[in-house]
Amino acid sequence: MKIGILSDTHNNTDKIIKAVEFFNLRQVELVLHAGDFSFVSSAKLFSKLKMPMIAVFGNNDLDTFDLEKTIQPFGQIYHEPYSFTIEGKKFILSHRLYNTEDKFDYIIYGHTHKPHIQKTPQALFINPGEVSARRYGRSTVAILDTDTNHAEIFDLDLES
Repeated sequence: MKIGILSDTHNNTDKIIKAVEFFNLRQVELVLHAGDFSFVSSAKLFSKLKMPMIAVFGNNDLDTFDLEKTIQPFGQIYHEPYSFTIEGKKFILSHRLYNTEDKFDYIIYGHTHKPHIQKTPQALFINPGEVSARRYGRSTVAILDTDTNHAEIFDLDLES
């Protein structure tokens, strides 16, 4: 299964539109958002995804009620950490890093705004970086292929 992963969109509507187009073009089957939409208006842009989305609230997602209501038609949003299983693989999705590599196959997180992929004997850690490009100037996302256990970071400004 191909899964798109992003975090820290922080209301950058141009970059959010690019991320949605990127995932739609690559026909990922699911999108995971590791928190910090910030405003409900930016969360609405994800309704253009052609696949479902699972998200968690970040520390800048203060209007949780309206965010949940906005995302419900096309996805789900939970308080962190949120754990789930897909095709027998265990995931934990959070905004901040929860080091539970002995219990999960995939540990997805954001918050640092720095893209990072690390494979350990127990788990694959994935931080897609920041879509907003507000802290480090790079707008990045990740794609995870659970069939090959491979994840890759993509710079949205370099992708067409």
